[in-house]
Amino acid sequence: MDNINENKAKLYSGILLLLFMAVLSIFFSLNDYIDFFKHDSVITFSWKSAGAIWFSPVLIYISFILYRISLGKVKRLNSKIGNYVSYVSITGIILTLFVSFYVDDELKSEGYLICSKSSWMAPNKYVKDISLCH
Repeated sequence: MDNINENKAKLYSGILLLLFMAVLSIFFSLNDYIDFFKHDSVITFSWKSAGAIWFSPVLIYISFILYRISLGKVKRLNSKIGNYVSYVSITGIILTLFVSFYVDDELKSEGYLICSKSSWMAPNKYVKDISLCH
């Protein structure tokens, strides 16, 4: 009996972790989009932040599946929802590429400068004045 409760506790912990990751990805992605639209003097933006919002439905769907498994209702899962989430993610990948190029081009045309990055994976930091880089 303790093993079953321990497995359910791990399952619920995984569900909460996935939901927390989804909320964080939405928050950070929207934060970068808001900075872009407000035209702040310092804007941090990358393809990862642009794409994070599109993969949060996948995390939410996986947590939903895990919740259904914990209830023992695996056979009643609807594959239409999974297909919809897949379409949203694939569309998100394509849109992320275009949005990333658009943001880069738009900010450069408005006179923003790109600070040097600490690594190749770091997001681009766009500034209006080079002194804001450090």
